[in-house]
Amino acid sequence: MINDTLLIQRDNNFVGMAFMNDEQIKLLLDKFVVSEEARTWKEQRWEDHKRWKEWIDPYKLETLPDDELKNKFLEYFNEGAGRHPFNAIYRDRIVRDIKKFREVIKFLLDESIPVREKLNKILYKDGIYHIDGIGKGLATSILMDLDPQNYAIWNNKTNMGLEALGSSPQFAWGDDWGTRYEKVMKVIRHVRELKPELSFLEIDHFLHIVSATEEGKEAVEALIEGKEIDVLVSETMSQISTERKEMEFVMEKYLEEFIEVNFDRIDFGAKLELYQDEEHSGRQYHTSIGNIDLLAIDRDNKKFVVIELKKGRSSDEVIGQILRYMGWVKENLAMNDYEKYDVRGIIISKEKDDKLEYALKMLPNTNVFLYSVSFELKDPLRSPG
Repeated sequence: MINDTLLIQRDNNFVGMAFMNDEQIKLLLDKFVVSEEARTWKEQRWEDHKRWKEWIDPYKLETLPDDELKNKFLEYFNEGAGRHPFNAIYRDRIVRDIKKFREVIKFLLDESIPVREKLNKILYKDGIYHIDGIGKGLATSILMDLDPQNYAIWNNKTNMGLEALGSSPQFAWGDDWGTRYEKVMKVIRHVRELKPELSFLEIDHFLHIVSATEEGKEAVEALIEGKEIDVLVSETMSQISTERKEMEFVMEKYLEEFIEVNFDRIDFGAKLELYQDEEHSGRQYHTSIGNIDLLAIDRDNKKFVVIELKKGRSSDEVIGQILRYMGWVKENLAMNDYEKYDVRGIIISKEKDDKLEYALKMLPNTNVFLYSVSFELKDPLRSPG
């Protein structure tokens, strides 16, 4: 029996985990984008961009044969445009109808049409140019390769990067896809204005570094705390590496994999399927506050389901973690095509304790599933009976 969902209220004054001023962001840009060590990846990104321009061009698109267009897109998709991976589950269905795909890309590349209108007609499932698998990340990636001086990519890593800087755009519940992209672009343009010589190709990589790499995250933390960037990064990286080795629980690492492989056969009390989007599968689903162990969707009951393995953590820690993830899912996924969806949670643990038991009494939308591991030894030479 699934109880009513605990509502996570939006704080309209929230703009990120910590605010960074322009001078601090400039320091980070100098370290990760303008530095000598960044030259190699910058050159590689521009080389990739030149390759993609062989088909991401409204004039060239008209003359490319169907097979060549399909192959060039699949190369782009399989390489994640040289920047961010796309979820392979959508790859072939996007170009299944190559005629429609060509029409959609032609519409996307038409700069006489406002970008808001283009994204709304492509991203909404009832949009006349919608193809299952072309989401905000892929659509805006193509726009950025059309013109990296005017368009930036918008995907989960973008959101995480802006949040790391304390510069998250403020979305209203009534905002459509196009309006939200315009708000994202306004914030990203401000970051770029701090180093006007950069294109959005460089800004995209910068946002990835500060949100998804240990060095970038520790550099942000160092600046916020008023410490030297390089010293703190070096010390903290060493400490993190040691702690990870000490805290690794091999059995539960494989438990997560087992659950993913056998997901359809596990009784969760409802018919669940692992959530998929254009960038990620439901296992270790990326968010701006960490990775969800398993993210599922209950389409019959219109709910997202956040599944966390306890992994030796304290009950207080795992309860806090799953509530944060549920709040993030409510805020970031339960909108637009999923605007009527609620969120519930499942904790998978080897055993329950009093703290977990009492906490769950106040969380009617969260359940605990217990697991056990067993095995038997057999003598292959002994006959049965």
